[in-house]
Amino acid sequence: MSWLLLDVGNSTLKWTLVPPDAAPCSSSAKGSGAGPPLQGQLPGMLAIDAPALQATLAAELSRAVGGGAPQAARWAPTASWGCAVAAPEKIAAIDAAVLAAGSPAVQWLSATARFDHNGIHLRNGYREPAQLGADRWHALIGARARLARGPLVVINAGTATTIDAIDESGQFVGGVIAPGVELMRASLAHGTARLPLAEGDYVAHPDNTNDAIRTGILDAQIGLIAQRLQRVRELAGSGVQVIVSGGNGALLLALLRAQGGLGTMMLEPDLVVLGLWHRAHALTAEALANRTS
Repeated sequence: MSWLLLDVGNSTLKWTLVPPDAAPCSSSAKGSGAGPPLQGQLPGMLAIDAPALQATLAAELSRAVGGGAPQAARWAPTASWGCAVAAPEKIAAIDAAVLAAGSPAVQWLSATARFDHNGIHLRNGYREPAQLGADRWHALIGARARLARGPLVVINAGTATTIDAIDESGQFVGGVIAPGVELMRASLAHGTARLPLAEGDYVAHPDNTNDAIRTGILDAQIGLIAQRLQRVRELAGSGVQVIVSGGNGALLLALLRAQGGLGTMMLEPDLVVLGLWHRAHALTAEALANRTS
């Protein structure tokens, strides 16, 4: 049996089938971070605007589960959990696809005021806790699972770039949302008369328009991150660890490391999925306790 976990972003749907008793893979602090966050998982990915999203996802899930009797028994989902920031019609299509593939209906999870399970302790400091993005909250859960102690900054570099911080105790101390790399690139092309959808390189001193756009966008991302890290350091009064995730995470991490002096950094591309797995365990334990009390 398995759990179906879904991370539905603005650009990409990531799904994975994973045994409930899977163990987290080792930290990617010294590696590429390209591997899955959980051992024994069966992952997949689709563009959120893919043609026939519902039919394509249903077919992928059916193939994953139905590859012969032994595999079917191993991967048949007993529960489906997800978090989503995509448009309602996309979520409805995903709901229908999951049911068509024979999986249980998705339990869509939002941010909560606190999380306490298996040694992970977080407090949601948002003025209205439920308004914190579900992806940001589950990324924080996954990040604290990776790095159990110390102040921590989580950078999620997707359609939007979000930068969120928790202190030593697990208290959320604030975060920002900015356009991501590709959104900035597209906005320049769509909002100006003569600037292209640039395919340039990141260089120290651009001398052409494509390189100027690419370098300006990435410098803006790195400058924002450096500013946020400085503010968190001032608040924490100690070293700050950084976890980078999202589709542009590897790119930004390489540039951040080249800057130097920004502290301990690691890449975890599927941080939200890891957070969902821990949240699913917490909810399962809570349900069991309620049944036996």
